[in-house]
Amino acid sequence: MDIKFFLIERTKFIRFFYKNASATFSNITSDIENGRAPYIPPYSEDGEPPFMVEWLDAKLGFEACGHHAISMLSSSLQLFLKAWVDRLDKYHGMKFSVNFKKNGWLNGYLDIFNEIDLDMSTCPADLSIVEQITLARNSIQHPKYLTIINVSHTEDDLKKYPSPYFIHDSELTLALEEDEHSWLMPPTISPTEEKVLEAISQVELLCSWLESEYWKARNK
Repeated sequence: MDIKFFLIERTKFIRFFYKNASATFSNITSDIENGRAPYIPPYSEDGEPPFMVEWLDAKLGFEACGHHAISMLSSSLQLFLKAWVDRLDKYHGMKFSVNFKKNGWLNGYLDIFNEIDLDMSTCPADLSIVEQITLARNSIQHPKYLTIINVSHTEDDLKKYPSPYFIHDSELTLALEEDEHSWLMPPTISPTEEKVLEAISQVELLCSWLESEYWKARNK
């Protein structure tokens, strides 16, 4: 089975889903900010921005599209890595005993790669972004508070990545200006379009490299 083909099919759909789903919410915030119908500001002297509730809902909707894309991406990567390792067992009799729950499933697969002497330092993908995909997915799928719709980075994740990838640059800049790598409150997981698409590219890069290394070794 061409596991890379099916991985790419999944990432193609994730791009399609994200671009089309997020466009709806992006258009709403843009219409509100530019006073376009049906969000034409009424006359008011109270100084409050008009359509603030609608703008905030659209912002949450936009972030939710990113959250769903990240979750699908994390699941796709996990399925690919499982298929990649299962192939070593099925066709090459290589069995591994790894505790995937101890340090997370991604680190479990990295342990396997180390066990078979796969030099990850030559991998062109940014593994820090790849790991943050899995960490963000865990937070997205397991929110802590009923009263809050948006999702924040966990304290443990911030210790490992003080400048998290899935955050608005403005929020990171503000925190660094006040106190380097210090967060009074955990920042929200706010994946921009640019970062969602880059995350997808990094997963594709990792999986393509793993396939290349597998066939290089098999064809020796």
